[in-house]
Amino acid sequence: MKVVTADEMRRIDSVSINEMGLPGTVLMGFAGKKVFDLVAGEFGSAVRICVLCGSGNNGGDGLVAAHFLRNSGRDVRVCIAGDRNRLSPDTAVYLGLCEKTGLAVTVLDDSGLDSLDLAGTDLIIDALLGTGASGQPMGLIGRLIDKINVSGIPVLSVDMPSGLPSDGAVPSMAVKASATLTIGLPKINLVTFPGKKFAGRIFVADIGFPAVLLDSDDIRVELVDGAYCTAHLKADDDPDSHKSSRGHLLLVGGFYGMEGAIILAASAALETGLGLISILTRKESRDVIAGTRPEAITHGIGESEDPDSIKEELDRFFSGRRIDAIVMGPGMGRGRFPSIVFGTIMDNLRTYGIKRAVIDGDGLFLLAGYLAEKKPDYGAGVIITPHFLEASRILNITVDEIKLDRIGSAKSLAGLASCVVLLKGPATIVSDGDYSLVNTSGNSSLATGGSGDVLSGITGALMLRDQSLLSCAGMAAYIHGRAADLFAEESGSRYMKAGDIVQYVKSAMAFGLQSGAIRTI
Repeated sequence: MKVVTADEMRRIDSVSINEMGLPGTVLMGFAGKKVFDLVAGEFGSAVRICVLCGSGNNGGDGLVAAHFLRNSGRDVRVCIAGDRNRLSPDTAVYLGLCEKTGLAVTVLDDSGLDSLDLAGTDLIIDALLGTGASGQPMGLIGRLIDKINVSGIPVLSVDMPSGLPSDGAVPSMAVKASATLTIGLPKINLVTFPGKKFAGRIFVADIGFPAVLLDSDDIRVELVDGAYCTAHLKADDDPDSHKSSRGHLLLVGGFYGMEGAIILAASAALETGLGLISILTRKESRDVIAGTRPEAITHGIGESEDPDSIKEELDRFFSGRRIDAIVMGPGMGRGRFPSIVFGTIMDNLRTYGIKRAVIDGDGLFLLAGYLAEKKPDYGAGVIITPHFLEASRILNITVDEIKLDRIGSAKSLAGLASCVVLLKGPATIVSDGDYSLVNTSGNSSLATGGSGDVLSGITGALMLRDQSLLSCAGMAAYIHGRAADLFAEESGSRYMKAGDIVQYVKSAMAFGLQSGAIRTI
């Protein structure tokens, strides 16, 4: 499912009405009826309902919903915030319908707002501001939003929680909705943080916009959910395959007492599925790692810090050995030896025949130094998996700046580092600099040591399949998050160790691909 900005949604609306002949009043009627359907399905016990409408088309959706709710026998009252003489033409049509059928409508102004009594209300329908809102809500609308938020009453927002813009800067004040029914397609700030915290449960209303508009290639952001993974995850079930044809993944790391990081990555890769897996580490670390995963071939390299000696040893290792993809960084360390190993492999990805690489963990620290000295010319497709601090180090901006524009930051990082970026965090963002994906799975239990190592292993295994790097990274983020969701569902706990994620990777791939956090009605 695509995700849109306010401008993209306006274009879909305009083309549907002006070029394809769908009247605006009809679309508004469909939208309002979907609001009623959602109330009946998700808030069925709500009898006393207050519908708060603005003067734009969002208010019209609320008026249509009020009409259907009253017809169903519910106790409905409607309040319009602002001047009723400034209603949009389509909204005015449905205001007339409500009044002609006996539904009382109160017009709120600054003096009348204090008399609005929400006590005894089962549900508030927020239809004040739509997709075009921007900036901090002020005046009557700002006071009304504050009144909604302190009421403690469940809120269903129509299209957007009022005060939350579809995209761009998120103000400190917006309606804190229990659920949001967004029209046509999800909006950027509904599915990414910090805006997502205002949205509650998200539903999408199919009101008849032509599919050719909703699926347009011009829309460059998409959700990664069960449907996405089902469509993009290519089965690895060739009956004439063998271990070499299914790909050879090399993991580099686990130095200096951090052997567990590379073992976690290897374990996750094996659960995801591959042909062959090898681990390259220090000789001393190999003694710890060997046999912990009997499926993995382990190799040790010396500890000389002489660049020429390290290069010779790596040349010997890669000579005559086919490696299809590499994961580099988990538990690698940040000293001189890891830096030389990292730089040597990055400089020789093409020479060593490596087609794809994932850089994670300490590899991201080393990458920042590498990019400070060289322009990226990897000779291979690269995915990096930074969290906010790692991304800030490469971009040379603050973590707070990244958090305020996560898609923009991921796109900038992809351009700077010439790679696909998997920007970890709630609602993980994946971007190649042009097209971006927003993950829908996962929960707070992923904030645990080793979780990123598991993700890098999943990503590495998926890279062995014949699909784009962007899809590999997006699906890795979804499978990783879905495994955590399955753990939480089965255990009833949000306290999880990284090894628990590994145990649910197969289930996330086999049974979790049809699940989705956002439902279309």
